[in-house]
Amino acid sequence: MADAPESLPSTQPDHDRLIAMRQNLRALILATIDEDGFPNLSTLPFVWRDDAFWVLMSDLAPHTRQVKQNPTVELMLLEDEGQTSNIYNRARVTWRADVSRIERSDHRSHDLFDALRARHGKILDVLVQLPDFHLHRIAPGAGRLVNGFGRAFKIDGFELVAHLRGA
Repeated sequence: MADAPESLPSTQPDHDRLIAMRQNLRALILATIDEDGFPNLSTLPFVWRDDAFWVLMSDLAPHTRQVKQNPTVELMLLEDEGQTSNIYNRARVTWRADVSRIERSDHRSHDLFDALRARHGKILDVLVQLPDFHLHRIAPGAGRLVNGFGRAFKIDGFELVAHLRGA
């Protein structure tokens, strides 16, 4: 059964939870495709700035090589299992997203390194010194928010577009 969009019910609590996930979760799940066509999952600490997730990725990591080959990825934010009362009702959001590498000479780099350090700690002092680590911007596009039973939404970035119901 395909999901069919319906007119939006009152969505403020759903939108609030979506924003809270972005603010409170510290890592995203990144899905890429390897050179043999198989899916690859990774997790990356992030900071949210300027309508994008910003991450550090190592050139040695498979997902970095895969993003160079195909910069369109799927990403996910997933509510902590310990925070949900019903595992089937776990909040989650997925997006198609575009990834772009940001060179260290970019005027935004210093502020983004500071933001990552503030959010994730002093390990950033080590990582930014390593030549294989580079900033990447992940811009979320079309996606889906599942915020509990009967609370699935088509989204665009962080805007709820349509309520989804099974057809």
